[in-house]
Amino acid sequence: MPRTTCPRCLRPGPLCYCHLIEVESAGIDLIILQHPREAKHPLNSARIASLGISNCQLWVGEDFSAHQGLQQVLAENACYLLFPGNNARDSVQVLAQHRPEVLIIIDGTWRKARRIFHCNRPLQQLPAIVLNDTGRSNYRIRKAPKESALSTIEATVALLRQACGQPDAHSSLLRAFDWMIDQQIRHMGETTWQKNYL
Repeated sequence: MPRTTCPRCLRPGPLCYCHLIEVESAGIDLIILQHPREAKHPLNSARIASLGISNCQLWVGEDFSAHQGLQQVLAENACYLLFPGNNARDSVQVLAQHRPEVLIIIDGTWRKARRIFHCNRPLQQLPAIVLNDTGRSNYRIRKAPKESALSTIEATVALLRQACGQPDAHSSLLRAFDWMIDQQIRHMGETTWQKNYL
């Protein structure tokens, strides 16, 4: 008998985290550009943002040059890209001077995120911002290029908190994320987790 899957978070019934999410509006509109492979990953964290932030849109693809929705947003709004490019500025400095109308976030492994960035020239022309001094990620079940690398939901919440000046904003999203991680580790077993991820 096939196991039931939640139609919202796409997690198996016992691992559904929807009950932890409180839907809220963010002070900045969000667009997440998600690589197709990441969309299929059962533990992707961008889905939590799309479920918990009412003014967040999640679009899946690699080349968005023909995506009319994105082109319209770029043409009509003050957009910023959360991406650690060569010309990226510290988020605290940027937010002190400007209020982005739309924040664009690339979701995927570091390699896939760079692929999306290089495939879409309009993204390269946006002012880029980077998070610094954010602490260590709790994404303990996926490999990261460096210790300071954050998951999409962690980076999103960190920046929104900086923008609104409320250090506990959107806490339910991180609760859902942490719960997802803890349940996955419990499901695979502590020994397996330590062997493969520590």
